[in-house]
Amino acid sequence: MRSEVLRLSEAKTKKPRRIMKRKPKKPTGTVETLETKKKLPLKKPVVPKQERSRDAVFLKRPVIFEPERHIPIPKPELPDIKWVMSKFVPLTTTVMGIGYILPNIATVLILSYILSETTISSLYMITQISGLILFLMASVIMVVIGTSLVFGGMRYYTRKSAAKEKVFLGVLFASFYLLCLGVGSALLLSQISLNVGLLIVGPIFIMISAAIYMVPSLASRLVGHALGIVGGFLLAIATFNFQTLNVAIGWGLPFPGPFMSLTVMEGIAMILGSIAVATYSTFGERNERPVAYVMVSIVGLVYGIGVFIGSLILSFSFLDIVWKAPWIGPLYGLPNWVVDTTVFWSASLIMLEIGGLLLILSSCLGFAFAAQEFSRLYVVSGEEGKVTEVVPR
Repeated sequence: MRSEVLRLSEAKTKKPRRIMKRKPKKPTGTVETLETKKKLPLKKPVVPKQERSRDAVFLKRPVIFEPERHIPIPKPELPDIKWVMSKFVPLTTTVMGIGYILPNIATVLILSYILSETTISSLYMITQISGLILFLMASVIMVVIGTSLVFGGMRYYTRKSAAKEKVFLGVLFASFYLLCLGVGSALLLSQISLNVGLLIVGPIFIMISAAIYMVPSLASRLVGHALGIVGGFLLAIATFNFQTLNVAIGWGLPFPGPFMSLTVMEGIAMILGSIAVATYSTFGERNERPVAYVMVSIVGLVYGIGVFIGSLILSFSFLDIVWKAPWIGPLYGLPNWVVDTTVFWSASLIMLEIGGLLLILSSCLGFAFAAQEFSRLYVVSGEEGKVTEVVPR
């Protein structure tokens, strides 16, 4: 205890150490020298540069030249084929629609005149009138199809409904058009020949195939494709050997097929069209989509050539009978408005000729686009299956 008390007393008696601050040194020298030092600015000392000899250049560190990196030269960018096709397709569709509307309006006027000149005197004449009425219905349906093509081309970028539904309605209307022509031809001829029978049965097969194809199952699609191909072959045989418009009008002209195309080319287009529909629906949603593009382009090319040649031949045939109308020919003795309607019919076929040319160009663009897609698929498959080779030293 005593030792602890002594420690506490000693701690109280100890004084804390004072920290002594160093006083700044007073500047030495007189007052004048100090003032002059403050006035003069601070300058760095100038060090003279050493002169280098010419031999010193060789004593430098050697420069190591690195190999230049390979910079790929940018290839000139070509216009996108898909963008060009997006401009050509609606234009082609619009022109083809107008080309279907105007000639069929003239057909309605000519058939109306023939129907007005037909009298109901016997059962035979009643069947004739019924056949002409069916031909009138077919022409009106074709006007509706042409109008839908025009609106479809104008609203190409603002379409909201599915393309599958539009194709289904288009196939139904086209089949109904052919069915009216087939039944009307049977009534006008008062007999059912092989070609007329095929023209009746073929559209029925197409309608059934379109209805079955809309069922969402693989079996229904296969059955629909099979019926569609059979119907296309039947229609092609009927188109090869039968001219429908010549039965109703009877002017002895080289009338084209039901869709204003050359009969041979239109028959081939019907066969290829049924196959193209099956190919597009099968390969359209997979990597083999370019195959579908090629098939559709082939159909467009064949039909475009047929439309251009068939409408051109029919147009000059109309001008020939109009030129002979005052003296001879099927227009001799008919009213003037019938001759004027024939002239209008001949002039309106120019739109189909232009549409055929545009369809040929669109098909060529389709081939180019398919080739581009094939090249992309080849590059992708090559990159995925690339194998690095080890070169032995």
